[in-house]
Amino acid sequence: MTKRLFKGLVLLVLIALMLPGASPKTNIFSAGLTPLWDAPQGPGRSNEASRWLTQIRDSVSLPRAGCATLELPDLSLTKPARAFQIKVARDQFRSGSPIIYLQEPIAEFFIVIATDVNGCPWLSISGRGLPFAHRDIVSPFPYARLPALAEGAPITAIVQDYKAIRPWIMLASETSFVRDNTVLWVGLGGYSGILLMMIIVAIGFDAYAGSRVALAYAFYCFALQVWLVQNFGIGSAFVPFWPGPHYFPILQAVSVAGVVLGIGFAVLEFLQLRGRVRAAIGGFVVLSAFFFLASAWQPAGYRAGAAVLFVLALATIVLLVKGVFRGDTSIRLFTLGLGATMVGGGVQAFSVIGSGVEVSRMAAFAFPIGSLLQAAFWLAALIIRLRSEHRELHELEGKQAAIMWATPDLILVIDRQGICLDYKQPYATRFFVAEGDLLGKNVSAVLPADTASTIQQGIEDALLRGDLQSVFVELPVDGSIHHYEARIAPNGPNRVVIVVRDITLQKHNEEKIRRLAYFDTLTGLPNRQSFLERLDRELLRARRTNRGMALLFLDLDGFKRINDTLGHSAGDALLQTVADRLQGQLRAGAFIARPALDESGLHFARLGGDEFTVVLPDVDTAETACMVAQRIQTVLGRPALIGEQEITITSSIGIALFPDDGDDAAMLLKHADTAMYYAKEQGRNNWQLYERTLTARTTARLALEGDIRKGLERGEFRLFYQPQVSANDGAVVGIEALIRWQHPQRGLVSPGGFIAVAEESGLIVPIGEWVLNAACSQVRQWQRGGISVPRVAVNVSARQLGAADFLDSVAAIIAATGIAAEVLELELTESILMDPEAKRIKELFHLRAMGVHFSIDDFGTGYSSLSYIKRFPIGTLKIDQSFVHGLPQNADDAGITTAIISMARSLDLDVIAEGVETREQLAFLQRAHCPKLQGYLFSRPLPPDEMEAVLRRGRIDLPAR
Repeated sequence: MTKRLFKGLVLLVLIALMLPGASPKTNIFSAGLTPLWDAPQGPGRSNEASRWLTQIRDSVSLPRAGCATLELPDLSLTKPARAFQIKVARDQFRSGSPIIYLQEPIAEFFIVIATDVNGCPWLSISGRGLPFAHRDIVSPFPYARLPALAEGAPITAIVQDYKAIRPWIMLASETSFVRDNTVLWVGLGGYSGILLMMIIVAIGFDAYAGSRVALAYAFYCFALQVWLVQNFGIGSAFVPFWPGPHYFPILQAVSVAGVVLGIGFAVLEFLQLRGRVRAAIGGFVVLSAFFFLASAWQPAGYRAGAAVLFVLALATIVLLVKGVFRGDTSIRLFTLGLGATMVGGGVQAFSVIGSGVEVSRMAAFAFPIGSLLQAAFWLAALIIRLRSEHRELHELEGKQAAIMWATPDLILVIDRQGICLDYKQPYATRFFVAEGDLLGKNVSAVLPADTASTIQQGIEDALLRGDLQSVFVELPVDGSIHHYEARIAPNGPNRVVIVVRDITLQKHNEEKIRRLAYFDTLTGLPNRQSFLERLDRELLRARRTNRGMALLFLDLDGFKRINDTLGHSAGDALLQTVADRLQGQLRAGAFIARPALDESGLHFARLGGDEFTVVLPDVDTAETACMVAQRIQTVLGRPALIGEQEITITSSIGIALFPDDGDDAAMLLKHADTAMYYAKEQGRNNWQLYERTLTARTTARLALEGDIRKGLERGEFRLFYQPQVSANDGAVVGIEALIRWQHPQRGLVSPGGFIAVAEESGLIVPIGEWVLNAACSQVRQWQRGGISVPRVAVNVSARQLGAADFLDSVAAIIAATGIAAEVLELELTESILMDPEAKRIKELFHLRAMGVHFSIDDFGTGYSSLSYIKRFPIGTLKIDQSFVHGLPQNADDAGITTAIISMARSLDLDVIAEGVETREQLAFLQRAHCPKLQGYLFSRPLPPDEMEAVLRRGRIDLPAR
């Protein structure tokens, strides 16, 4: 249909262009003109024009006898006017009266004055100042039918109009004039029909649907149609209610301003101008239209509007050049159309009119023809542009359809009343409602009441606020609850588009993430982050209600030993058992950390490792917190079966109270932790309330750790040596190296004053390495002095033994000092025997192969089995002094000591009893056949020089029984 319309349009354009030249050759020519006067400001402002008009008025109003009296009409004294003398050669008309007419049809008055063959004055008045009804020939041209004139009689013409055009006066026979008028009316009718068809075509191209380009083109064609009807007199000739001649200047100005606005609107929309360029061109268009509109009252406005429009046309051409060179066909056609109007207007404006020179009669219609060509070219550009846009829109719709098909969401169109107008279910996805169940029905009749109410409220909010709304609903699908998110977007004043997405998997993943973020994966208890958030909220509530609160910090005693001995899986199982006991048997009012939404039954938090915390809200007395702590210890104190091993676990608990012990989470947690460490120092398996002195103890502990580091750097540590003697004769059979700290302020400090801190801080590793190196160096020094040195025992901590470079360190020290490896004995703690790590066992056997001896210090105080002794290269057992102190009165100590000695003898192990201080203890051990003894009864730890004297003697006298 578009192609047919375009072809018909082209045919009509060609007919309209060919009609003026289709008539036979007629006797029409330009008349010679001689200007008499020119009054661009109006005859009232020209003395010459005023005198001339007075003379003419007198000559026609007072003719000679026998002639009729005529009256010259009153010309406007302010509108531009011109007077010409017309020369007509009578032999150019063979028959009939000649007709003189003004080819420019917009003059207000065209007055022709002559003297007929009888010598009487003759007067003809035509133009827009008179209605068509006063003319014998309905013509848009102002004209005069000349009477019989005397040879050489002068003809005078006065032209008055609001634009002060240069008149183009033509002469023609009556036959030719009628034929030309007919052709002109047919051409104008075709012109008008073409414009109407263009308007219809433009509206057909989605102008009604909001296509701004098509709408702009339709507006331009409509404005051009109005200008055509007004300018060529079609309206005043054929429309009875058309405004009279007095309104002609205003109508003309309005129609020209409308054409200018139509052109500007089309340029702005066709070129898709935006921003400052759009504002600038739009402003010039409005300014030009304003000037043309003002020309109805001020003739200079027409020239000003034309000047602005010309500048604007040049600027537009510059903008169009880019599109022309880019190869945009629609822009090229648009440029041609604009150029046609400029050429037509230029030809009409600058053609030589009334000079006697023969010019084409089409020059007077150059601008209308150019405008018609512009409309034709613009229509072609519009069709190409809109077809391109339609093609892009079709492709976009195809893409959107594919996206809709691939989208896993349910899409609904619902009106304000809740009626489902459209339904699109994604491919291979089952939703909570089928199309047939919802389409055309109200959601309240299909969905549960609460769900329908939620959706209806979202619809109302979206329509009221005019923005996107989201609601979340839960519905049963296939026996399980599914979660859905419905996004509601307004689509007009009374309906919305709802996109429903199944977010069940997302909800489950969010729940998993929340569990990972706020809960311990091993025990299921809230973690540190959850605990801190809950603690902050409880503190805020306690401040608001002016109530107290207690924080319990719990640590399992000996958990590392169990973890290292039985393995991490056993340790994890033990932690789970502890969590289960706490959750199942603690009173409901105690809770820890953040209860996750509906999981308020979770009361405890695991901070990490074997550390747990408990928050007790609304606790105003320390007795309540202590009672809960006692209950926790009772619950945890029951034996637990981990695999095949029965384990009894104890706990140390620190208690901090709000607000006495702190008013924020960090301070309470710190003080509860401090109290827990104090509980461990007090023998473990107990609870302790925080006291301010504990902070001082902790501060002193940190200061002590710093002093130890400085002591190592400054060489403040010393080695003392305690002899080991034979139980039979007192011969020195060994030496134990014991460390002391020569503190600058505290003096000589025994190991009990710093070893525990060194163990916790890890400083025991460099201290142990220093002790080993110092002992070996001292042995070498004694040997160089000719002293026979027995085996020297050096204590090795579990942390030191676990270092990756322990084996290399011992071997390097032996090699560096040059002593025999057999002289060195390493004393291990009993807990080391419980470590099943194969690599550590291999290292110990490697050292034994070098000659290094090993002994177990404080044997009998741990939880080891004798079967572990077989796995290590142990040569000596040292009976702990806690058993020796009770000899011989304590039967249990006596029995244990005797059993250890017997066991060692059966395993071919050497035995040393530590801490011998009385003669009774000596006698008992001698009777039990303990081969070696060590203690204050024989010698206190001695500095190297005093120990050297003992070594030179080689023996110590045993006290008499």
